[in-house]
Amino acid sequence: MILSVTSHIESSKLDDKLKHVGHGYEKVIPPACTLIRSTRLHKKTPTTMVGVMRGSSPGAKREKGRYSMRKFELISRPLTLVLTLFLIASPLVGQKRTGTRKKPATAAAVEPAVTFDTLLTDDSYRLYSELRNVGQLVRSSGFNDLLEPIIKLGEPPKEFKTILKWMNAHAEALASSRMFAASWPTKPKLPTVLIAVEFSTVEEAKKFESELRSLMPRLMPKPSPSPAASPGSISTPASPATLAQSENVADQPQYVIKQTGSLVLLTDKPLSLRDLKPRGSKLLAEDPNFALARNRFASEAVFIYVDVKSIEKEQLEQRKKWEEEELRRKEAEAANPTAPEIASTELEELTPQMPPVPVPVEEPSPTAAPSIEITAQMPVTNAEASSNPTLSSSPVEVSGPMDGGMFSLWSLIFGGQPKWPEAIGVAIAFEDEGYVVRALIVDGPENKGNAIPFVPQFVSGPAIALGSPNVMPADTELFVSASLDYAQMYEGMVKAMAGAEELTRRVRRQPVANTPPASPFAEYEKKLGLKVKDDILPLLGHELALVIPKKQPQPSPSPTPGVERHPDDGPTFVRAPDQTPIIAISVKDKEAVRKLIPKIVEALAGKGVNLFAQTEKRDDTEITSYANIFSYAFIGDFLVVTPDPVLTRQVVDSYLKNQTLASDSHFRNSTRWQPRQVQGQIYAGPGVIDLVSPLATGATVNEKMRELLLRVNPVIDPLTYALSNEGLGPLHELHIPKNLLMLMIAGITSQANESPIITNESIAKSVLRTIASAEATFHSTKGAGRYATLDELATEGLVPKDLLERYGYKIEINVVSNKFEATAMPIEYGKTGRRSYFVDESGVLRGGDHGGGAATIADKPVE
Repeated sequence: MILSVTSHIESSKLDDKLKHVGHGYEKVIPPACTLIRSTRLHKKTPTTMVGVMRGSSPGAKREKGRYSMRKFELISRPLTLVLTLFLIASPLVGQKRTGTRKKPATAAAVEPAVTFDTLLTDDSYRLYSELRNVGQLVRSSGFNDLLEPIIKLGEPPKEFKTILKWMNAHAEALASSRMFAASWPTKPKLPTVLIAVEFSTVEEAKKFESELRSLMPRLMPKPSPSPAASPGSISTPASPATLAQSENVADQPQYVIKQTGSLVLLTDKPLSLRDLKPRGSKLLAEDPNFALARNRFASEAVFIYVDVKSIEKEQLEQRKKWEEEELRRKEAEAANPTAPEIASTELEELTPQMPPVPVPVEEPSPTAAPSIEITAQMPVTNAEASSNPTLSSSPVEVSGPMDGGMFSLWSLIFGGQPKWPEAIGVAIAFEDEGYVVRALIVDGPENKGNAIPFVPQFVSGPAIALGSPNVMPADTELFVSASLDYAQMYEGMVKAMAGAEELTRRVRRQPVANTPPASPFAEYEKKLGLKVKDDILPLLGHELALVIPKKQPQPSPSPTPGVERHPDDGPTFVRAPDQTPIIAISVKDKEAVRKLIPKIVEALAGKGVNLFAQTEKRDDTEITSYANIFSYAFIGDFLVVTPDPVLTRQVVDSYLKNQTLASDSHFRNSTRWQPRQVQGQIYAGPGVIDLVSPLATGATVNEKMRELLLRVNPVIDPLTYALSNEGLGPLHELHIPKNLLMLMIAGITSQANESPIITNESIAKSVLRTIASAEATFHSTKGAGRYATLDELATEGLVPKDLLERYGYKIEINVVSNKFEATAMPIEYGKTGRRSYFVDESGVLRGGDHGGGAATIADKPVE
């Protein structure tokens, strides 16, 4: 557009010039040719134009001029394009150069403000907890129901009540805010605890910061200065620098409050954001394990993250450091041994190994019959019994012939090196009827099947629809079921056994064996003529269940002979043993397992035990018992094993009557939240839950406890748990009824509150007994027939004076003639003690609850 306007202007000037010359040639040059002639055209006539105007004839001159113009036009087009591009780019280049020159003069680029998700790096802290919607959580019924037993029964400190009151007053400001607390730092420069609260705007953060600064001095006052020395003591005068340093320490608070953007930070020491997030570091929100757990628990009110991988790395570094220090110490000792060490080493090499000196066994008195009762996990052989006269003369209670094998199996399952995950994410949700605790195990590539880190041999099998509830009785108190991978568990046991043997050889400084590890069941495999891994495990399914049923009375098969019974007495009952478990194992080949069981029992219990086997039929189910020690039956696809035939009959009868756990309404309703296919399940019925009640645990039920129990619903829903895997890792989920958790907290709080009182009362009784003994000593020695006052006993060193002033009791002694009375009364009744005590010259300690008053000789003796 600029060139077109320029062409038009220059063309007009050229036409005017030609007309002015007067040669009669008007508009000979086309307008397009004027583009190259746009400069200084009005001052000098071009050579081409002169040549055209000086032609021999007008026609020839005109044609020659036209040809020259066409030729010039073809040449000028590329030049015109280049000139156009240059004119367009010139302003842009000028702007770019101008901006480049001015950039150093401008202010530095402002870094983005620190936010909730960009404050921490992945290697700053090992423990992270987050609260969502803090204000709503503080005012929720679920949160306050948990605090009620603590406040009413626990008598928490005033700081705890102050912060709760303050948070309730600021609940609206914290309604939509988030708060996180990070602890266990990885670097020494970082604060031990970092708390951050996020607000929606910077103004809200500034307002909250000022209010927090007014609260913290009440919660964490400045440390008081060191007490002055007593007048009689000798002390070295401190230097001015030391005094100034102590004054600065006393003036400094124990906390630091900082506001940055929409965040308010609270730490235990000054915080530098550069130390908290160095350049080039990776954010915690970008860590794959953290993001995985946090996204899974995005809707829960409370989220906790533990970086187990970092903790394990720190432990390994510390262990390596200790080993290096120990190696350097041994090398230094070997290079420069001292004379006593050389002498002791030579003496140890020259001294023959003497057998240990036998410890004499005290013979029992002839009047007292020996009654030593031992519960052994392993059977005691005749040789062992005959070698010890004490054991041979006393009855030995052995649980059963299979307990030795069960003990070894138990040690194999729970033995071995724990397989810790890389991280653990925990979330807590507050629901109307209870609380939900979820835990996600973020395993590494080598621990994919390990759902319980501290049980390394517990390897989960595939997710299945559990079938054991269709077999177990409906009156079950405790039900535990899991899907297991027996093949991997077997391999883990073999490795654990090999590791234990290798460790033993290293401790004993024996050469490490290069042979492959033996099977932990090698002895039994030899007796059976079978291999556990190849011949037994393939016959089993994945599901294993353990059940503890209710104590159900059963009619006696026959009345007791020689005893007359009245019709009003009711039926007699035979109860199964208390806490007797039922084990159900799913099987793939029922007939093969049926043939194999007698061999296994004979290998475990000894030859000839099958002669004691008895069988009975219940419809199409057969029950096999071994002398009231071991019993089993095949029910559906499960092998049900119990230690008592009566219990096995109960399970079979419940199954035949369709009174199974799966048909129980409590079980169905309480487990409705669980997925259909799980890897584990736990159901605790009302009978088991009653055991955690404060009345069952023996906690003191005072007026406050009684008032709380009256408010709590006495009907407690079952406690349920499920183990599943959504593809992210093992997910543990526990549902706790609200009233159950309230009762548990009430019992724990009451016991914790009672423990100082019980301690003070025990000390008060001990002090009075000490006083009675000291009075008797003083009466027979220095007193010469008279008793001493409390000051005299303390002066003589017969009674430690500090015991009389430290434990919340007031001790008084009243001496009258040749008699004395000593009393102990709680200084604050209900806080430092409840019972008062009395003792006199008779030495009999008496006591009772007098509401803080003194006890008398009329009180009952106490132990």
